[in-house]
Amino acid sequence: MIRPLALVASSIALVLLAACATKPADAEAIAAMRLTNFSMGEGAHVMCSGQPTPEQFPKLAAAGVRRVICLRKATESGTGWEERQAPHDSIEFVRFVIEPPQDLTEQKARELAALIDGDTPTLVACGSSNRVGAMMALMAKFVDGKSRDEALAIGKASGLKSLEPAVIEALSK
Repeated sequence: MIRPLALVASSIALVLLAACATKPADAEAIAAMRLTNFSMGEGAHVMCSGQPTPEQFPKLAAAGVRRVICLRKATESGTGWEERQAPHDSIEFVRFVIEPPQDLTEQKARELAALIDGDTPTLVACGSSNRVGAMMALMAKFVDGKSRDEALAIGKASGLKSLEPAVIEALSK
């Protein structure tokens, strides 16, 4: 009698684990929202963009985004509302402020990587995706061990533009 019971218990455990597994976000649905400079990050669960609007937040949740990490201060224009709205949309919201150029560091890259870690579908956003691209480049180099050129390419694909000279300097340290 113990064996069949153990088999049932292990089957239930597998079903519960499968139910708790994080589904990937629907990248096509998110791209259709026309987020500024939307791109897929290096991991299948990481997306990058400029600032989402209050109207886009519930759509992000419906498309499977479970965490949004904003690199902007709450006092910047167009932001500061997310902390109030995120719980209504079942999104974990993290404000991780990056103020270039002083925050373009290996330490900040490692801290951001720790926030992204796991398989939770995560959108990393800032005003235009320029800071996001900068941080993706730094994470590629300092966390993932990519070469300087590979890291820059990842940063550019993620929105890096005007911060490129500061990122090149940071990658050289």
